[in-house]
Amino acid sequence: MSPKVLEEGGFIFWFHSHDALNEERASVHVGKGSQDDHNDAKVWLEAEVEVAREGRTLKSHELNRAIKVIKENRDHLLEEWHGYKRRAS
Repeated sequence: MSPKVLEEGGFIFWFHSHDALNEERASVHVGKGSQDDHNDAKVWLEAEVEVAREGRTLKSHELNRAIKVIKENRDHLLEEWHGYKRRAS
C-alpha cells in the first residue's frame, strides 16, 4: 500500500511502501491526478529536500512548485514518513 499523505496545488504527495521498507532516507513521491510509481517524481526529505528522480508527469515549473510545497510541509511529511515506516516494518 502506498498512502497519499498530502494534496495541495493540484499535486498528490504519497509514500511508496518499497521505500519505507528498504530505504533509511525519507522520501515522498509527487504527481498529478493519480499515483504513478513509474512516472511520478521522487523527492528526498532528508538531509535536505532534493530531487531523487524527476519523473515524467511534471513539467520543470510544476516540479519546482511541488518542491516549494514539500519545503513548506517538510516537518509534517517527515512525521508522517517515520510513522508510516514504523507501521510498515
